[in-house]
Amino acid sequence: MKKVLTYLIPFLLFASSYLTSFANDGAYYVSGNQLIPVEETDISVKKEILTIKRKNKQQVEVTVSYEFYNPGNTKSIVVGFEASAPRGDTDTSPKKGKHPNISDFSIQMNHVVLPYKVAIVNDSAYYHHGEFVALSPEEVIEATTEYPEYYYVYYFTAKFKKGINHIRHTYVCDLSKSVDYIYRFDYVLTAANRWANKQIDDFTLIVNMGEFQDFYIDDSPFGKDPEWTLKGKGSIIKGIEYTDYTDNREKKSIRTDFHIRKGEVIYKAANFKPQAELKIYAYRPVAYMAQPFDYKERPYLSWVLIEDTGVEYEIETANEVSKRILKNLPFARKGYIFTSPELKEFYLGQSWYTPDPGFKGNVPALTREERDWVKFYSE
Repeated sequence: MKKVLTYLIPFLLFASSYLTSFANDGAYYVSGNQLIPVEETDISVKKEILTIKRKNKQQVEVTVSYEFYNPGNTKSIVVGFEASAPRGDTDTSPKKGKHPNISDFSIQMNHVVLPYKVAIVNDSAYYHHGEFVALSPEEVIEATTEYPEYYYVYYFTAKFKKGINHIRHTYVCDLSKSVDYIYRFDYVLTAANRWANKQIDDFTLIVNMGEFQDFYIDDSPFGKDPEWTLKGKGSIIKGIEYTDYTDNREKKSIRTDFHIRKGEVIYKAANFKPQAELKIYAYRPVAYMAQPFDYKERPYLSWVLIEDTGVEYEIETANEVSKRILKNLPFARKGYIFTSPELKEFYLGQSWYTPDPGFKGNVPALTREERDWVKFYSE
């Protein structure tokens, strides 16, 4: 079938240490991170289930369930969670000694809630002779700029019994944002290599960014052609080439595109040795030109992604068919199978459109906002 739509989407520029993109046009809040031993240990990670679930427009909830194996006698070690300081167009100062963009931090080990402390450090060798080398409150104030050099270590003492131990780690953090994208979340996977087995024997990643979401995940941590499973409705498009500018170097990279109507995506791997970090992001689209029906008329449509409702089309210059496209957008989002040749051709050309034979196009199935949309474009 002839494509009815051509469009341009800007490349997302990942700057060195995630700094350049966040000067005056956005804020990088925090990266998630694996739990790490702050000293050498013979304890290994047997299993991990990492769940990233969007809590609201601005936040995600991260839940990590671990199974650790201790081959020896009962021992206590200090375990840490490292979090980069926020950078860019935001208040970067700590809040009561903690990261300003992390909340509801909790640790349970073998079903017992553990207390934790927070150290603000500026050197990777922050643990000497059983003590943290942390900045004083006065040093933190002096070092707090638009791009702080320090980072946070949430740490606790974990008593590992012989054999299998369970740790459940949860927190809520703010999603980064800028003029380039609606939201972005990074998670440091390679820190798992600090445990004795230098891998995660049984790894599961679950990502749920909400309903009607278009987002992207780089393939680099997972190797070539990662196998994703969709639990819900939507589509997964693999093998998308793009240019990555991380570390100020132009590099060709591969990503997977997710167009999710409802549900979650899952990645599983045995003997998982992450070689890169997890990057989840949603582009902030720009205007594009459409020539679907009459080149001479040059109808233009522009679109933006509305975080809580999905894709919204706005008419700049359009013919009557384009108005019908707009009117029927709420039905297309729910997978209505069109019989009109023009509507069918247009929506089959949209990567996010997934036909659903179960949806018959009944107006009561629409939300109030969607019904208002249909009414507005019917006038």
